Amino acid sequence: MQSLFWADRLRNLATILVITIHVSAPVAHQYPDLNTWHWWAGNWWDALGRPSVNLFVMLSGFLLLGKDYPTGSFLKKRFTRVLIPALAWMPAYLLYGHIANNKPATLPEALIRLVEGPVHYHLWFIYLILGLYLVYPIMRPWVRQAQERDFLYFFAICALGTWVYKILAVFFGIRIGLYFELFTNQMGHFVLGYYLGNKVTAGETPPVPGISPWRFSRRQVVGLAWALIVSGTVATAVGGYWHSSAKGIFQPFFYDYLTPNVTLAAAGWLLLARHGWNHHRLLDVEKQFAAASFGIYLAHVFVMDWWAQCGFWYNTAHAAKSIPILIGLISIISFGVVLMIQSLPGGKKIT
Repeated sequence: MQSLFWADRLRNLATILVITIHVSAPVAHQYPDLNTWHWWAGNWWDALGRPSVNLFVMLSGFLLLGKDYPTGSFLKKRFTRVLIPALAWMPAYLLYGHIANNKPATLPEALIRLVEGPVHYHLWFIYLILGLYLVYPIMRPWVRQAQERDFLYFFAICALGTWVYKILAVFFGIRIGLYFELFTNQMGHFVLGYYLGNKVTAGETPPVPGISPWRFSRRQVVGLAWALIVSGTVATAVGGYWHSSAKGIFQPFFYDYLTPNVTLAAAGWLLLARHGWNHHRLLDVEKQFAAASFGIYLAHVFVMDWWAQCGFWYNTAHAAKSIPILIGLISIISFGVVLMIQSLPGGKKIT
């Protein structure tokens, strides 16, 4: 049976990359002068972190679409796994927002926020993942019988419904009239994770008959992975600078999760993990961090804001120094907070 050490390592990376975005984005998106080393430091870190959400979605696609679950038990288990922690943390963030900014101001407003989402800027992922769980029972039978050409057709239509649609709308003011409901948002990444996770190198036996092996060796696939990571990250950072400079104000297009540059970088990270990070057993700390990843995602904004209240934030030192320090501190402290919560009665259910 194939070991999945790489999946936990990739989950850990994605968790740290989420924190990377939330620490560096205030510099990259709000700093007024783009022609400074301070802004470029934030911009590079922000660009590096952008594949994070896509990686979580791709991992979910790989781990879920490869298995058969009865619809009822699957939805019950998965919704319980996400909703119980969400319903514990969302009210906490609602209360935090009320105390800090009087938003929401009333209980009815808070209830509306819970339904409309997100109650805090990072919790939109909860709504996304629950939507993907609802689609799983429909997509699983399709991927079971799909052949290589079917996957390629699916990805081509996803690229048309996300990449081409957004490029035409943002840069040319043209909107495609066709509806691409099944092929928009994160559905392409959900299936792409399953596809790339099951695509083996030349000479290996494919675990899924419908997915053709790579024509490359493992070493060549790892090289391809690095090329995708580097090119995707550079395209995000440089493209963001070019677009914002041309408009005279920050433009978010190249930092969007549904752009070619971010998707290519995410695909590169998955390929690197799948074919380069699976040769050594997980250390205990890696297992613990992976098991705590959802809790870290939920808790890290509280930790991040606490550091800001303590007076240490990206603007207390040059961004090239403060951002990596903050990423490390917030990751470690959030991990410690989640371990502490998990040691309490019922703590594991809310993390």
